[in-house]
Amino acid sequence: MKASLSYNCILYSLVSIFLLLTICQIVALQQQEIYAENQNNVSSNNITDIEAFNPTKKIKIVLEDTEIEIAPGKKIKTWAFNGTVPGPPLRFTEGENVSILFVNKGLYPHTMHFHGIHDDKNDGASPFIMPGKSYTYNLTAEPAGALMYHCHVPPVSEHIRMGMYGALIIDPKDKPLKPAKEYYMVSSEFSTDEKNVTKFLADYYPINGYAYQYMNYPLEINQGDTLRLYIVNEGITIPVSIHLHSSIFDVYQSGLLSNEPYQAQSIAVAPGDATIVEAKWRYPGNYMFHSHGLQEEHGNMGHIIVKENSTKLTDSISMFDWQYELQKKLQTHNSN
Repeated sequence: MKASLSYNCILYSLVSIFLLLTICQIVALQQQEIYAENQNNVSSNNITDIEAFNPTKKIKIVLEDTEIEIAPGKKIKTWAFNGTVPGPPLRFTEGENVSILFVNKGLYPHTMHFHGIHDDKNDGASPFIMPGKSYTYNLTAEPAGALMYHCHVPPVSEHIRMGMYGALIIDPKDKPLKPAKEYYMVSSEFSTDEKNVTKFLADYYPINGYAYQYMNYPLEINQGDTLRLYIVNEGITIPVSIHLHSSIFDVYQSGLLSNEPYQAQSIAVAPGDATIVEAKWRYPGNYMFHSHGLQEEHGNMGHIIVKENSTKLTDSISMFDWQYELQKKLQTHNSN
């Protein structure tokens, strides 16, 4: 009797193992089919659609796992577009056809999702771009305003906290803006705890990826001229409430130039949203800007130097290149 029971138990175990292995093999085959289909989609968008799209501008963005400095002596591991966090600011003209080649040199699947208007092939929610693969997003730049881009692979909050985001600015085609000195500001969040990257309260809330950088490298504007700020919040938890000292400023809600501007003393920007601020100063001097609340005590603060000058701006001046070069210098100056 005991021998019979033992034999039955062994037979049952062998059948169970066989069934389990069969199920695992079926699942593996299904995953391979999904992966192959995903890569076929990548190829089709890269070849056929580009030829029909006829872009006027082509850009290459490379994702790499790297390490950057976010405050003096403080480095963290990141997933970075072109080696920086945030990635390079992208600026186009409304209606312009743009092809963005995304190359994933990281260890995990990633995408690039763009705020704005586009079809599902270029939305960045799918397909996932596997390590070692690439994908070309074809976009017609719209609408005019301050937008953003970021990875959209779940968990999205982790991919954003790891550094996969940047500013997307689209200039109006038929309605030129008044002359201004222009800067961009990407507010974000960094956790220094590698085991809890998405913890609710971050350790740093920098502007453009480096804590307090504009305390030592202030923004500058002449007295009476317009300072235009393109502000996006790439945090995942709390709004930033931007305040400029000694100025009541004009605000384009949600960063859309189609919205009528209104005046404000501070402007709250929710995670995943943006705003455009246009400000002037009556008096020359050294003024602060920051997000009201705990962020200003964790990296979100800087200076604006207002210079006494009788010469007025006649054309807009973009400071984007200066800002991005400064960011790269600060984030990588001790890299070996």
